Amino acid sequence: MPTPIIYAGASMGRRSVKIKNSLILKAVLLLLAVLSFAFGLLNISDDGLTMYAFDVGQGDSFLFRFPSGENVLIDAGGRSSAAKVVAKLRSLGVEKIDILVATHPHEDHIGGMTEVINSFPIGKIWDSGYNHGSGVQRSMLNDIRDKKIRFGRPRAGFVESIGDARLEVIAPRSPISGTNSDANNNSLVLRVVYGNVAFLMTGDIEVEGRRNAGVFPRASILKVSHHGSANGTDSRLLREVSPDIAILSYGRDNSYGHPHREVMKLFREFGVRTYATEKGDIKIVTDGRKYSVEGGAGAK
Repeated sequence: MPTPIIYAGASMGRRSVKIKNSLILKAVLLLLAVLSFAFGLLNISDDGLTMYAFDVGQGDSFLFRFPSGENVLIDAGGRSSAAKVVAKLRSLGVEKIDILVATHPHEDHIGGMTEVINSFPIGKIWDSGYNHGSGVQRSMLNDIRDKKIRFGRPRAGFVESIGDARLEVIAPRSPISGTNSDANNNSLVLRVVYGNVAFLMTGDIEVEGRRNAGVFPRASILKVSHHGSANGTDSRLLREVSPDIAILSYGRDNSYGHPHREVMKLFREFGVRTYATEKGDIKIVTDGRKYSVEGGAGAK
């Protein structure tokens, strides 16, 4: 939401100055109230739902900690950041992962899975179901088999309740093939809902994947698809989701040019405030009515 600009005119005498100052004070208080509601600048207890967007360079890894005590890790970054992800989880006091989500089988999302699986008890694993055939995917699947971890491929419409929150599967509705990146387009897209606040976690879904998903539900927080690539976000998605803020996960000076200029332009046009893991870890806390954001402000 753009910040309103308050203009102060020249002095018009003592009584006029008092009236003007009173109006300015009221405007400032109103502005603070609006910003506090929209962007969670009010203090919010850590007892609510917390999301961490980890800085894993050119990759994705997001941790949700639920008020009822459960932990959901969505992706684990690449192999080069695996030890960092495990260290971050331990520093936050994570002792188990109730649901480990592999949105799709690209190395920058599941390369760290083996180390995570071998470092924490895992309740169950959700997978997109797309068989990429890569060595990193085979390694992950072998670890899951060897440890006899519950494994599922949920489809659109599936909902899992976690205390007072819920985890909704938005996509894929059906398998997608024949695209420039079937792995990306078959990404597992999830919506995490707690009270009136929702997070839309889009994996690396591209144009065909968005078309397959149908109409997207609204969400306050959008995890931007495919690290801010031009094929991951369009005006239709932003109209349907109507996010307040967008979280981008990409590496500094990456060779892909992420985030792409046309995507950042769209966010400006739609008044969406952006945060990026390039600037470090991001923490979002919500009580189900409002939310606060720490770190990562001002994606490039």
